[in-house]
Amino acid sequence: KIDDCVLPDSLKNLFKQYVQQGELPNFIFSGSAGVGKTTVARALCNEIGADYLFINASENGGIDVLRNKIKSYASSVSLVSGGVKVVILDEADYLEQHSTQPALRSFIEEFSNNCRFILTCNFKNRVIEPLHSRCAVIEFNTSKSQLAELCGRFHKRLTGILKAEGVEYDTKVLVELIMKYAPDWRRIIGECQRYSVSGKIDAGLLSHLGEVNIQVLVKALREKDFKSMRSWVVNNLDMEPAAIF
Repeated sequence: KIDDCVLPDSLKNLFKQYVQQGELPNFIFSGSAGVGKTTVARALCNEIGADYLFINASENGGIDVLRNKIKSYASSVSLVSGGVKVVILDEADYLEQHSTQPALRSFIEEFSNNCRFILTCNFKNRVIEPLHSRCAVIEFNTSKSQLAELCGRFHKRLTGILKAEGVEYDTKVLVELIMKYAPDWRRIIGECQRYSVSGKIDAGLLSHLGEVNIQVLVKALREKDFKSMRSWVVNNLDMEPAAIF
């Protein structure tokens, strides 16, 4: 449910209003990785009792997916009496801009009577403008003042998860981990899950986290030190490109 999501109060109240109305517009959820865009999309569908189809656009970004999966789903009637259907397009910024996204534009209009679309993306500038105009664009941004409060809420959630899973933990280590990666809540839970196989989370978790220092790369480029630049690239080949971007 929306109440379970770790979100700024302004966003949480907005989504609760949509739930109370029992009706959703088309949405574009934009924000950095791990802040809860997909979780909110699923929670909205759960709370209003809507059928939904989930598609990972980074894996299925071609025009055929739209023609086959989405068209057959959106054109059928919802099994929930009087309910609308929802298509959640996760990572929509990976949809092809010259074929799939323009086709999606006409689909949103064609099935407007019984189907809504929720697009999630890390970079909204990669989603074409005609889709922006057909959707309510909501940015999952967190100010510094909000972040401190959200970290407190998330710490409570994280300790709840660890207790439920029977994992011992050092509170100071959790605080440091949250401060390091907030607001990427998914990354924090992932790191805890990876390290907790031993049954305990201690200071060893922090020593296992490799710190990627972009400043080293920037300094090498400024100084035209291409030997150091190549060395940095080789040592960070498995780094997520979006983090550099």
